[in-house]
Amino acid sequence: MNTSERTFFNTLNSDRSEKADQLHQLFLKLGVDFVSGVPCGVLRHIIKNFDDDEAVLHVIANRESEAVGLAAGAHFGGKTPVVYMQNSGLFAASNDIASLLVPYKIPIFFVVSYRGCEGEDAVQHLTTGRATEALLQSFGLPFVVFGNQNLETLVKSMFEIMRKAELPTFLLLKRGWH
Repeated sequence: MNTSERTFFNTLNSDRSEKADQLHQLFLKLGVDFVSGVPCGVLRHIIKNFDDDEAVLHVIANRESEAVGLAAGAHFGGKTPVVYMQNSGLFAASNDIASLLVPYKIPIFFVVSYRGCEGEDAVQHLTTGRATEALLQSFGLPFVVFGNQNLETLVKSMFEIMRKAELPTFLLLKRGWH
């Protein structure tokens, strides 16, 4: 990796992403006003949008469990939170999700980069990639792997499901989703 690529990744400076911009606008329409998570390069465009938006309180977390706790507190404070992370972080935060969000019916929307999914060759992500959907299924949590769906229709329906079920809901984004 050359110096300019490192700068690009670390500062999140990049060209805009039409899909990330669309997702950001959808979140605003749906009332999202608090965001926390652990940065991931796959999510860099949407993270940049959160960072640039003064209408959204964006708190970058040190660990995924911290992001879950911050979002739960924001929910109880009247905010509509979104949490972002890699799917490896989903495993790290699984106890927080299962023992806090699920039993206390805290509806938080998660944007998760789906590393190690079919077609990805980063070996360090393959084990968690194979187990991600099974983890969410075992918890009985709603999730969708984004593909060719209409993003607006998909996210709106996911928010409806999340609010009705009062459960955390997960949008899994593969590398190149934008």
